[in-house]
Amino acid sequence: MDQQLPPWDDDPLSKFFWAAQYNERASSLKFESIYAVLQRVHAAFEVVKEAVAKDNQADLERLVPRFFAIRSHSAFLAGMRLAMSLQLPESYAVLRTAIEQAWYALHIAKDTNPPSRANLWLSRDADKDSKSKCRSEFSIGNVRSTHESFDPVTAKNLHGFYEVAIDFGGHPNEKSVFGAMARVETENETNYSVGILSFRDPVAVVAALHMAVGVAIGTLKVFQLIFPERFRILGIDAKIEVLVRDLNTVFKQSLFES
Repeated sequence: MDQQLPPWDDDPLSKFFWAAQYNERASSLKFESIYAVLQRVHAAFEVVKEAVAKDNQADLERLVPRFFAIRSHSAFLAGMRLAMSLQLPESYAVLRTAIEQAWYALHIAKDTNPPSRANLWLSRDADKDSKSKCRSEFSIGNVRSTHESFDPVTAKNLHGFYEVAIDFGGHPNEKSVFGAMARVETENETNYSVGILSFRDPVAVVAALHMAVGVAIGTLKVFQLIFPERFRILGIDAKIEVLVRDLNTVFKQSLFES
C-alpha cells in the first residue's frame, strides 16, 4: 500500500474508473452508518474463511462448499462495490450470483448419495450429456428446494432477494433498464438519457446496499447449515444475529434520513 500509483489519464475509460472510485468513497461517507454495517458483514465473512479453512473433513461434499463460501463472499464485495459506485442494476446482477453460490454449496453438502452431486458438478464440462445432467440437477428450483427442506424461513427470505435481484438487474427487465433512465422535457422536445454512474436518488442507493446486506445474511446462514460446529466455535452465529438487527434498524433509519 506504500507505492503511489500515478493519477488516472484523461481518456474516457480512465475518467469512468476515477468517477466510480470517487462515488465509492463518497457513498461510504454519505451513508456512514450503513458502511459500518458493510464492514461488519465483511468481517463476518473473513471469520467464515477461517472457519472453512480449518474444517478437517476432506470429503467432496464438505470440500467443494468451502470454495463456494469464498466465491459468495467475493460476489458480496463486488455487488456492494458496484452499488457504492452507483452502478445499481449491475450490483443486483452480481448479488444474484452470491445467492446461487450458497445454494449450490448447500445442495452439494446435503447430498443424499454423496459424492454424486459434487462429482456431477465437477464433471459438468466433460461432455454434452454431463452438462445437461448438471444443469438439471443444479437448477434453481432444485437447489432452492434443498434450502427450504433445512431452513424454510431463510430460504423464503433469500428467494425474495433473488427475485428482487432478477427484477432490478439480474435479468434485463424493465425495472433495471428504466430505473437508470432520466426524462427531461423542454418546450420543444423530450429527451431520455440512460446513465451508468448516474443515480442521484439516495433511496435507490440505500435499497441496493440493503439488498447486499440481506443477501449476505442469507448466504451466511446457508453456510451455517453446512459448517454448524465451526460457526459456533468461532462465534459467527452471534455475528449473524448482530447483522440481522442492523438490517432491521440501521437501514430504516437511513431511509428516514434520506
